[in-house]
Amino acid sequence: MDLARLKQALQQLPIDTLLSEIPEVQNSIAHLLKSNEAMREFDPKGEDRDLTEAIEENQALMERHENRIDLTLRVIKERLGEAAAYEVGSNVDAFRKEHPTKPVVPENQKQQQEQEQEEGVFL
Repeated sequence: MDLARLKQALQQLPIDTLLSEIPEVQNSIAHLLKSNEAMREFDPKGEDRDLTEAIEENQALMERHENRIDLTLRVIKERLGEAAAYEVGSNVDAFRKEHPTKPVVPENQKQQQEQEQEEGVFL
């Protein structure tokens, strides 16, 4: 569903359903993170193309979920006010700190990636 239609749908939800939207999406994100972690443990070198694609698909889905959460927060602010949006937003921030959706790259891999980029062809 595109964000415009999602916003319209969120604006029509009963308040209690609107407020339960974010925890449901966060639950989905938590499951996707666990799934990716399990696939990475099974194939730590990333040699299995199917697992690599599944991880990438999960990452893309988590990004869409994060956008959905942000949109839901905006609708909560519009419908319920700044205080409600702040309260829900603080819970979202805590969740995001505990469950980052962007994979954490170890420092030695970051340095290796930067070095590989520097060794590219420059015109």
